[in-house]
Amino acid sequence: MNENQKYQVILHGMTGNNVAKTCKEFGISRTLYYRWYNDYMKFGMAGLGKKARRPVMPNQVDRKTERIILEYAARFPQDGPKRIYYELQDEGVQIGESGIYNVLRRNGLSRREDRERYAGEIKAKKKAERRKSNSEGNQAAPQAPLDYRMRDPEHARPGYICFLTIQYIGNLPKAGKVYQYIVLDSYSRLALVKLCNQKSTKQLIDFMRFKIMPLLRTFHLEIEHLVTNKSQEFTTAWERGKHAYTEYLLKHNIHSVTFNAGHPEVFQPLHEFNAILAKEFYKPAWHEGRIDCLETLEQRLNEYMNYYNYIRPLEKGKNAGKIPSDIVLNFRGVQEPLPLWLFTRR
Repeated sequence: MNENQKYQVILHGMTGNNVAKTCKEFGISRTLYYRWYNDYMKFGMAGLGKKARRPVMPNQVDRKTERIILEYAARFPQDGPKRIYYELQDEGVQIGESGIYNVLRRNGLSRREDRERYAGEIKAKKKAERRKSNSEGNQAAPQAPLDYRMRDPEHARPGYICFLTIQYIGNLPKAGKVYQYIVLDSYSRLALVKLCNQKSTKQLIDFMRFKIMPLLRTFHLEIEHLVTNKSQEFTTAWERGKHAYTEYLLKHNIHSVTFNAGHPEVFQPLHEFNAILAKEFYKPAWHEGRIDCLETLEQRLNEYMNYYNYIRPLEKGKNAGKIPSDIVLNFRGVQEPLPLWLFTRR
């Protein structure tokens, strides 16, 4: 309503001496009526004119952020507002936990069962869209499946498949919460391990930037397929290129492949490496009882990984009896001298 119409409503309520009847007749609330009435009594007709929009409050959510929250809920319906808050913080999306809860509540997704139903509806909708696309002949040619067993001789090489995972080791008495970041080359079994007190995208990118990429340059090696599980650190609800981890992989031309827990055969090399790590490092380390902090634990782990990568022969598989670093170097035919640190490890 414009100011003249608002004035007629106020006048009707004043002359009729029945505000409730006036509000019912004009279809407004009593709160709105008295807001107009008070504005008129204070400022006259100017008080009934259009007012500048009030600034958006910090806990209000714009449409783009709301869409990100809903996309996340569809991908990971088991996560509540607190977990979503931490994940969005990793991606630089500044929104409070209460704002996330309000978005979920407004869309009827405050309960886990509601989010699971919503996720099922979204999944069914996308499936129907793919079927329609297939029927119209618009689907792009499918990519060749990953040869995770490297049966094709062309694929049996270092770098064709590497695994990346983050594992929760436990809340250790003298080290606190410990997460283990692992990257493993499926062919040579060359591996890198980093320990942290938290699991986050930032730590993941730092691991790749400061440990994985320098090692790849040293060995003249490239990762073609980086295989991960479908957890939030690796698969996201955001568009391609919007997520920091995705952007980093795109920048370095690394193809990311995700599998869920229903494909244990794919992760078999990673399971075997974890078994070796538990038997040869963690069990003796805890038995000795000399781990007093995370730094000490990681130092001991680095010493073991030097032994594993540069001295210890593999015990089984096609490359049994060979040392992981030698497998990579011999395959790449590296002729020029390697950095001194590599030789000191041997």
